[in-house]
Amino acid sequence: MDQDRATRQGAGQSGRQPARWDSLIEDSSFAYRSHGFEWKTAFPDILAAGGFDVVLGNPPYVRMELIKPMKPWLEKRYEVVSDRADLYAYFFERGIKLLKPGGRLGFISSSTFFKTGSGAPLRDFLRTKATLETVVDFGDHQIFEGVTTYPAILTMRAGGPPPGHDLQFWKIGEMPADSFADAFADAAKPFPQEALGRGSWELEGDALRALRAKITAGKPTLKEVYGSPLYGIKTGLNDAFVIDTPTKEKLCRDDPRSAELLKPFLEGKDLKRWRAESRGLWIIYIPKNRVRIDEYPAIRDWLLPFKDKLEKRATKQEWFELQQAQEAYSARISQPKISYPHFSSAQLFAFERSGAFSNDKSYFCPSADAFLLTLLNSNCLWFILSNIAPAVRGGFHELRVQYVETLPIPNATDTAQAEIGALATAAQSAAEKRHELQQAITRRIPDLAADPANAKLTGKLKEWWNLPDFAAFQKEVEKALKAKIPLQERNEWESWITTSRAEIHALTAEIARLEAEINTKVYALFDLTPDEIALLEANV
Repeated sequence: MDQDRATRQGAGQSGRQPARWDSLIEDSSFAYRSHGFEWKTAFPDILAAGGFDVVLGNPPYVRMELIKPMKPWLEKRYEVVSDRADLYAYFFERGIKLLKPGGRLGFISSSTFFKTGSGAPLRDFLRTKATLETVVDFGDHQIFEGVTTYPAILTMRAGGPPPGHDLQFWKIGEMPADSFADAFADAAKPFPQEALGRGSWELEGDALRALRAKITAGKPTLKEVYGSPLYGIKTGLNDAFVIDTPTKEKLCRDDPRSAELLKPFLEGKDLKRWRAESRGLWIIYIPKNRVRIDEYPAIRDWLLPFKDKLEKRATKQEWFELQQAQEAYSARISQPKISYPHFSSAQLFAFERSGAFSNDKSYFCPSADAFLLTLLNSNCLWFILSNIAPAVRGGFHELRVQYVETLPIPNATDTAQAEIGALATAAQSAAEKRHELQQAITRRIPDLAADPANAKLTGKLKEWWNLPDFAAFQKEVEKALKAKIPLQERNEWESWITTSRAEIHALTAEIARLEAEINTKVYALFDLTPDEIALLEANV
């Protein structure tokens, strides 16, 4: 008998020793039996008496991709099963079912199931089969070194909640410097468990919950009015399919037909509020079963060095074809649209009028309606979206389709829509003009270096308009480029820098004015009071 088995049997006989075992598997014939056992055999006395008093743990952080072989077995035995559920979900269910009635469970685990679609079965199980006592959400604070987990502490009792039960929740802003328990006692707020649905868990105070309900209640969703946002393109290997402008021009020189397969391309990080900032990228756009690659020799020869890697992609397609070309709606991609990035820390929606394709870290609404753009960049809708979209490290949120498509669209007359939409058009125009002014000088700064082709700009030079004056600009050029502005050019540079900076700051002020007017008008559409507006603005 091995030591682990002896320990388990000893604990089962005495019923007094705490069980130290982390397996959710209880079928000795299962293929993973080297890590599993039958709980009733291991702890017969404890389970015969109704179960454990306490289950404590830190369930393993194992993503669903790594447990696919286990899924058929799990589907037959667990209520929390989901195609994309991570391993920790099953530990919650097993832990609750190992408890005697009223027994207590405490886990520190990932909080991602609070909002994800794959977490819905676990949310439903916990809200109905357990009495939640405390929930501490650490947000993007990382308490396990070297691991990004978005942790939360949950304590609960086995068995559904009594009527009117309140759990205590604490969403941590800054980590407490002293006693964690004292900080929890001071900061925790009550939340009715019956308010938790199978949808996303939004744990917050009564006033915020009531405000969100007022904004969303009775309103049609973005999906109902405009249609769901659509996904960008997944190449399967960006190094092969995404090229810069010099490479694009060479391919077209070598074979003019190459232009047929080349589309302007944006990545998620190129999408900002009111503007798309192109970096001169292009995508080799080859959907499935559409191209005979030998008819495009320059592009074929460009892709050939990547062939081995391309053939190892997860999905099936010819080696030279895109993994997910989104061909079904490629015509819509080429039309004016509203684009936005997957990861966002603020409202970053913009008209994209060039017909650029974009990557799988971006989405677009198949509409160029200025009224919709105004709403999406308003505080009001960000107040809703930032609460339902999962938070990730660095203050960002994942703006997946299933969250954006649920945003409420307020009723407005055609006249009101036109007036409000005009503000978005003006803001976009100002933002684009500002970007042009910024880039006009940024592109010229490397020319001041001895070797312009290899000049590297510092952060301060990339945002030269934030330097206080021309003297500071000169100093940064000397520091970064190891060069001085030629004496005969200094007056020209100083005039250019000074004039452009003033225009940029004026445009920034104009954008701020337009955004303030947008927010005022959108608040009115949702019939918000001054107190509600103050509460909303304190929480965006």
